[in-house]
Amino acid sequence: MAYSLDWVPAPIAEFKVFADTFCSEVATNKTAWGLDVTDAAAIVGEHTTFNDDYALSSVKNNHTALQTQATQDARAPLEARIRKMGIPMKTNSLMTDVNRTACGVHNDSDLHTLSPVADSAPPVLYERAGDLGGNMAFGIPTGGEPAGQDGISVTFGFYAIGATPPKEADCTQTIMYKTKHGHVVFSDTHFGMAFVAFARYYNTRAILGTVATKFGGIVS
Repeated sequence: MAYSLDWVPAPIAEFKVFADTFCSEVATNKTAWGLDVTDAAAIVGEHTTFNDDYALSSVKNNHTALQTQATQDARAPLEARIRKMGIPMKTNSLMTDVNRTACGVHNDSDLHTLSPVADSAPPVLYERAGDLGGNMAFGIPTGGEPAGQDGISVTFGFYAIGATPPKEADCTQTIMYKTKHGHVVFSDTHFGMAFVAFARYYNTRAILGTVATKFGGIVS
């Protein structure tokens, strides 16, 4: 079975080119296409922030883990905005298929079955990796990996040791992973604190699974 293909590129360098093109088309045609004015305005700042961080983290052999993390953090709201704006573009009567293709939004929904929402979560093995860092290995749940998934989202929350851990909705750091191994760099403001984390699959439509794997540790 063919599931909905993700129209947003995963590799960061490809995403950079894609985002530049998408934002340029939106800036030029937002009025003609009747795009949401709030989204069209907000994406300008999100795009600028991402490009500024990418300019630092993409310098070969001369960037830090914190710069790479900053770029990933800046990508998240920009990608979310692009996805939010892209969905109505697929059926926008003021746009032609040529317009959609220029933005990188392909209206091919009839060719695919919508990817399912995962009802299981990946097991996670976490270990400390250097100062303020950690590595995660994502396993395969009992019953196998659910179909139609595009990656794993991990959300981290921080609290004083001995205090009540925050709920998932109150966690403050989220990273999206595309591979079976993930790395995280924590802020030095959380040094010595405990963290709780929730790992969920997300599908090719960027919808989170209904089940999460919970794990935790100490920021050190």
